[in-house]
Amino acid sequence: MEIAAALEITLQDFPGKIAAEIFTRGCNFRCPHCHAKPVLEGTLPPVRQEDVLSYCSSSGWVNGISICGGEPSLQPDLEAFIKKARSIGLAIKLDTNGSHPEILEKLLAEGLIDYLAMDIKGPLELWNCSCGIKCPAEKMKASILLAQFFPQHEFRTTAAPIARPDGMISFMTADEIGKTAHFIAEHTGCRDHQYFIQKFIPRANGLLDARMEKFPKTPDNLLSAMLEAASKWLPAAQLRG
Repeated sequence: MEIAAALEITLQDFPGKIAAEIFTRGCNFRCPHCHAKPVLEGTLPPVRQEDVLSYCSSSGWVNGISICGGEPSLQPDLEAFIKKARSIGLAIKLDTNGSHPEILEKLLAEGLIDYLAMDIKGPLELWNCSCGIKCPAEKMKASILLAQFFPQHEFRTTAAPIARPDGMISFMTADEIGKTAHFIAEHTGCRDHQYFIQKFIPRANGLLDARMEKFPKTPDNLLSAMLEAASKWLPAAQLRG
């Protein structure tokens, strides 16, 4: 598995676990606000999976691993890596954009994932803008349905600026976050999901679309309005970041 970067420990990304975190190389989306430019462009020296597993095994405190990207479901040996990690007692969290439901279905059937986190790119009409490509909407919808059957799951949306079809760039609105939460609840037939609204944080020379770097962090008053709008449909909605 191609690992572009790794963190020895995170206490935040995998709830209830002391976890290592890895970032797989490559993604099939080009989200303009994405922070993972070095991961996608392959400018970082690769990390050997054997070194990651050896560290986790010998650390004495790491009990989980968070697999991020890029998009991990693109890795042909993802399942094999997960099985190796589980064999040394690690719980597994997987982040995904939902573009490969067939991979998620297999991992679910084999009981290999403890926690699934899926990005929801705003309301359906903004998915292409948020993804930076013509997105595989039907596959993403299938993944949303699958996500709720993992032992633990969350949906999340980054409250980022959007390059809109008319060429304007503006923050996602509270109404758009409300529509996103409504879609999740209606599509799954459930209002009990964990849903996180994540603060956008700009990074100089680090975002896929440099125009996004001129924007500030998501304003606190906008985040509060987003949470209020989302909570009408998903009462467990929370802010993050």
